[in-house]
Amino acid sequence: MLLEREQELAVLDEAVAHARAGTGVLVVVEGGSGTGTTALLNRLAERATAAGALVLRSGGTPAERTVPFGVLRRLVLPLVAERDLPAPLLTAAAPIAPAMGPSAPDGEADAAVHADTLHWLHILFAGLSAERTVVLAVDDLGWVDDDSLGALAHLVARLDGLRMLLAVVRKDGLGTRDPLVGEISAAATHRVRARGLTRRGTAALVARHFGAGCPEDFGRTCHDVTGGRPKDLRVLCDRARLRRLGAPHWHTQRLRALGESLRRERLLSLLRREPVLDAYLKATAVLADHATDDLVAQLSGLTRQQCGYAREVLTHAWPSTADQGEAAHARAACAVVLRAMGDEESSRRHRQASALLDACGAGPEEVAAPLLHVDRLGDPWEIHQLRAAAAAARRRGAPETAVRYLGRALVDVAATSHVRAELLYELGVTELDLRSPVAGRHFVQAARLMPRLRRRAEVVSSTPLDIVRSDPEVAALVRETAAGLGTPREGDRQGGYLAMRLEARARYAGLEDPGLVTSAARRLLDLDEQRHGASGAERELRTVLVFSAAMGGQSDHRTVARMARQVLEEEPAHTALSGLALELLPPVLYCTDSPHVAASWLDAARLHAAQEGNRATLARIEAVHGLALLARGEVGAARECGMRSLALAEGGTYRDRVHATLVLGQVALELGDAELGARLLDPAEPPADLRMVAMFGALYGMLAEHRGNLPQALAHYLDCGRVLERAGWVNPAFAHWQIRVALIHHRAGRTAEALAAARTHHERALDWGAPTMLSRALRLLGSITEGAAGIELLRQAVDTVETEGSRLELARALTELGRRLQRQSAPQGDRLFRRGRGLADELLNAPSDAEPGSVRPAQALAAGLTPAETRVAERAARGLSNREIAKELDTSLRAVERHLTSSYRKFCITGREQLAHAMGMDETR
Repeated sequence: MLLEREQELAVLDEAVAHARAGTGVLVVVEGGSGTGTTALLNRLAERATAAGALVLRSGGTPAERTVPFGVLRRLVLPLVAERDLPAPLLTAAAPIAPAMGPSAPDGEADAAVHADTLHWLHILFAGLSAERTVVLAVDDLGWVDDDSLGALAHLVARLDGLRMLLAVVRKDGLGTRDPLVGEISAAATHRVRARGLTRRGTAALVARHFGAGCPEDFGRTCHDVTGGRPKDLRVLCDRARLRRLGAPHWHTQRLRALGESLRRERLLSLLRREPVLDAYLKATAVLADHATDDLVAQLSGLTRQQCGYAREVLTHAWPSTADQGEAAHARAACAVVLRAMGDEESSRRHRQASALLDACGAGPEEVAAPLLHVDRLGDPWEIHQLRAAAAAARRRGAPETAVRYLGRALVDVAATSHVRAELLYELGVTELDLRSPVAGRHFVQAARLMPRLRRRAEVVSSTPLDIVRSDPEVAALVRETAAGLGTPREGDRQGGYLAMRLEARARYAGLEDPGLVTSAARRLLDLDEQRHGASGAERELRTVLVFSAAMGGQSDHRTVARMARQVLEEEPAHTALSGLALELLPPVLYCTDSPHVAASWLDAARLHAAQEGNRATLARIEAVHGLALLARGEVGAARECGMRSLALAEGGTYRDRVHATLVLGQVALELGDAELGARLLDPAEPPADLRMVAMFGALYGMLAEHRGNLPQALAHYLDCGRVLERAGWVNPAFAHWQIRVALIHHRAGRTAEALAAARTHHERALDWGAPTMLSRALRLLGSITEGAAGIELLRQAVDTVETEGSRLELARALTELGRRLQRQSAPQGDRLFRRGRGLADELLNAPSDAEPGSVRPAQALAAGLTPAETRVAERAARGLSNREIAKELDTSLRAVERHLTSSYRKFCITGREQLAHAMGMDETR
């Protein structure tokens, strides 16, 4: 019993009745594939047979589409074989014979035979219908050969007055562009359409297979994956029963997967019957996103009309699911086609697609995309296209895609080829954009394969510094290449450039090598004597050497500061976004008490980073600004900058957070802020940098000291010191551990050990000479030295930092000196103590320069004036005398004089009369 076909069957019964009454009838049964068109045609034949009609059946097939009169033969030959037919019919059967000519008769003789055949057919069926009703049932009109179509059209035009019924099936999408199919369909007297079952009809059909207890969602899934098409439903239910997907477990998900599998099988079956659709889909699949109508037609060898026919067949013969749009439907069909293609065919078609795209002027990535699916690359042109596509992908900011192109090219390139070396180098460069940890390995592999030493040096010298430092194998390759290159000949500018870049990388990798740290100062002096100009290679080398010399702490701080200033003057600010200067020079300026040197350079770098929207670089610049504030003693503002830097680096890599952590760690150590220190250490990532190792060690010591566990604190501080000493990093600016060791020994009553540690620190501070470090060392020594000698050391500490250096250090020296004088009831004690505490409170609460509403003049910031110098210069520019300034600021006359002298020097002016103009206050004076 057919489900939900009552109306259609009524139309068919009416058609049979009309035919028996002597009215020629043409019935067209329409519908999509699998909707039951053949079942309706069968039901029509059964009812006509039951009514006494002669039923003749035939159907078109793809394999016989070129056989002349193939469908008509199957209709008529059974009549010829029957012995009880009237004699005239037997004698008239001769014109239809297997030896008929082609579908398009050539010549007058063939045309005459063709006309005779059509005339004979009319006579044959007219004679038969005079005795009984004749029903001709033809399935799949779209597959009928052209000669049979012409014959059917001839009969359709002559049905009137005959007791004859011609029933044809016209599947959606098949034969729609054939004019004869359209002519036959347009002449229909009765028309029925087979549609998919409703959900209720689907449930009834499923219940026939699985019983009345079938769950609703199981039936719903059957309907969703088949669209209610009866044929597909029956096949799905039969296979589901074989796989035991029904009761008692009712495997709905597996049923859905089975439905998708059957759907793919159905498409593949359709492709075997429709070679035009097969060619069209294969061309569309290999062209993928670049499948325009013209390109698909060229690649498939089809006409545009054939391509349109293929799309129509796909739409009707393999309809989309409920949730698929037109584009998704086409992609799903292409995916099935690609999976069904063999490797050899797939490679051949993808190569053809790539060549076609190249010939049509497509871009490098469009040309290379099909080559990713080729089984084996052998043509140098194909490797070239993949490299060009990788370069294009990098330019548009898609390094992941570029890595795919290069990786595919590498698969089929010979292991020892120089092309492989270049591909590995390009792959390593691309992986740097992704911060991939394997980039260094690819650089090493590329360099090892380079046949020429100079080219190897070019590759190795372009290796990013952070990879050189983090990968021992890369560092070893740098040293090996530098040794092989040797000292370039005089006048060999390229050789000199490469040698400097290699040396910069070797020294950067050896920042923790005491031998390289010790030799940095001497090498800097050599470069000063043999200056090669401000090339990028020399700036890189100078930056690393300046940092090493600063960490070694054995040069004069003024010399190191001068060289750092020289590098910054030659370094474009925009290179801070990727260069060494932003990483290595700020600590140098911090420990040389010259943070003002980088003020304008940092502002320009911040502007470039803001324009690019580079949050990681903005975070580093904010941290550097905090370090500069810390060097001036403005610890509260420095803390704000560190917090902003940490917020900007949130979500970034460990390297992005290093600078913020270093600044905040230094703030925590300066203030003894255990809460901030604990926050930085929890959760603490393993430090990958010596500065971080030292910082974490000092913070762990501070926390232990805060808990009152002095032995543990001492152990942490000493461990920190051993790490730094082993690397040759003895600069007193980073020797917080040494200060704390001396103080812990002093608190424990171990005066000799305390004095030994303090004197070592003082000697290093004297060698270095920076005011802040020297004042701090004097204050330490003075605080553990009793009597007048200790007070004298504290006075020296105040004098050292009175006019330059960190104002926080000045505040602490004043406070310590005031406290010692108070114990001896000296009259100056209270005043010095109050001054020191007031200055410390001011520094703790001062906003950062980056905050809106900062009142410090831009001219003062640009010249590098400290806040104390700015306050003195502003009052002097307004006309106050030195004595009035000292009284208003509660400082000494000598300090005012020193601040003014320093301001004149920084502004490059000679006296007080030029100060108002330099400060930008001449208009308001």
